[in-house]
Amino acid sequence: MKKNLRAGLWSAWLILVILDLSLRGGLWLYHYAGGLRFLTNYLMSVLVLGTALSLLSFIRKRWVFWLLYTLVVILPLLIEGNYFLIYRKFLSPSIFSIFFESPGMVLTTSAANLNILLMLYLLIFSVAAGMLLARHRPRRRWVLPVDIMVSAGFFIFFLLHWYSVTNFQHSTFAFYNALTGDLVIGHDRKIHPDRVQLPSLAPAAGAPNFVFVIGESQVLSHMSLYGYTRKTTPLLDSLYRAGKIIPLTRAVSIGNKTRLSVPYMLTGLEGPDPQGVFFRYPSVFNYFKAAGYHVLFISAQDLHWGYLNTYFDDGSIDLQLDGSAFSSNVDVHKGADDLIVLPQLFRYMEQYGSPFLLVVQMDGSHYPYNIHSPDSLKRFLPETTPNCVNAFDNTLLVTDIYLTRLYEYLSGHFPDTWIFFTPDHGQNFGGLNGRFNDNFKPDVWHNALVVFPPAIGSPAASLIRQHRDRLASQADILPTFLDLAGLHSLFPVDGISLLDTTRRHDFVTCMEYMATFHNDPSGIVVDTSLQTLFINFTKGSVTDYRTGRSYPYDKLEPAIRNMLDYRLERK
Repeated sequence: MKKNLRAGLWSAWLILVILDLSLRGGLWLYHYAGGLRFLTNYLMSVLVLGTALSLLSFIRKRWVFWLLYTLVVILPLLIEGNYFLIYRKFLSPSIFSIFFESPGMVLTTSAANLNILLMLYLLIFSVAAGMLLARHRPRRRWVLPVDIMVSAGFFIFFLLHWYSVTNFQHSTFAFYNALTGDLVIGHDRKIHPDRVQLPSLAPAAGAPNFVFVIGESQVLSHMSLYGYTRKTTPLLDSLYRAGKIIPLTRAVSIGNKTRLSVPYMLTGLEGPDPQGVFFRYPSVFNYFKAAGYHVLFISAQDLHWGYLNTYFDDGSIDLQLDGSAFSSNVDVHKGADDLIVLPQLFRYMEQYGSPFLLVVQMDGSHYPYNIHSPDSLKRFLPETTPNCVNAFDNTLLVTDIYLTRLYEYLSGHFPDTWIFFTPDHGQNFGGLNGRFNDNFKPDVWHNALVVFPPAIGSPAASLIRQHRDRLASQADILPTFLDLAGLHSLFPVDGISLLDTTRRHDFVTCMEYMATFHNDPSGIVVDTSLQTLFINFTKGSVTDYRTGRSYPYDKLEPAIRNMLDYRLERK
């Protein structure tokens, strides 16, 4: 009997290890489990799990034991398990920041993606492990300080060392590693816009109008304009065959979330930007207001999420509206219907007249996908689940109609207008990449960037068409607009005008290390062949996604490191 009681610790530990590994799935384990980095991280984290269970076994008051066991083991396992099922990764520090900022939104999203069967599976076996642990009787009290020192030592090591990878650790340890990381990062939430004031600027004679359409979650690889086998953009395909539009092929999103890419593309900056330089730099609104343009910012979404309603509200915008002006049912996941908002755009452009700059943010293809296209337009059926591929592809039919109608309207009413379209980021559709956009996989950062030159023709269009295959960033849009208007940036930006024949990008970035999104210290560098390096700035680690090789940040190629160091220190 005593022997069985003493074996309770090891039995509980073994159950929790097997339970955690079963979450990953055979394909994920086959892909990663043979690597030295996985083995090192996992073995160390399960050792910490063992010390945590050993410490819990000393607690003899049953209600205290179960309270702490739930907090230390069960709750992290349930949260990480459901998150991993969706995203194929564990929580990052920024997730905790988002939760504290908007718990209602996070809980609503989590409930919509909750897998009940998985929760029951995890709960049953983790409780069973807890029952075995509760019966364990420790023999030596001297193990207490040893357990504490081992746990603390590994926590500090994993928190700071470049070799640490949360996804390769036991889910319980990974949860508290990320939570501790969020506290250590010390996000500055007191930064507010304080943009420099611009003098009056003189655009070139006859400078054109500009419409910048910011999409939502449209994926380049699912657009027939970029070679997708399904005809998801048949109208844009026709415009392309007629030589009326220019789809750039190597455009990279500035960030993998709206609150990263949208604010920064409007200032021509890329990350990393932990100092919040973004809040001081003039935006596209500032430049064109100073140049005498009518400046309009209209979103189908709720601009209050992420404070987009305040980031640019400094007197430079003549009209700012969000989705609540067009629908009473706008929330984080669903804005006003794009095809309902579109005629309102026409009305406002006619009301204000030329010259104008219109920045419009679409409702687009945000998840759940099935609610972003009307039944009358759905072509790819059946939509078996809200987030199936058919549902997503149907949203692209809406984008196709939206952009084509906008182009046709402007061609007839304001022919001297440039239109640029790019989504904020893309989406994943399952497999090892997980779903949605909380990672740095190609379908998230390799985005469409489509240029609609004026209907009256422009020599600049030939130059852009000539360089349509070169590496581009969404940060390039602001300097291109300025170039087309005969204006010049008064401050150095990271973007390069698409008309610039002397400079081009060797590298661009897609980051989360920016002040508009909790400064999560991670991101990728993308080269001209669209190969990526993942950077963890806190741990000082670099991972080559192509080879899987990892090395310290100080071993990074000098040209890339100089670029990143400059931005990290820029004030």
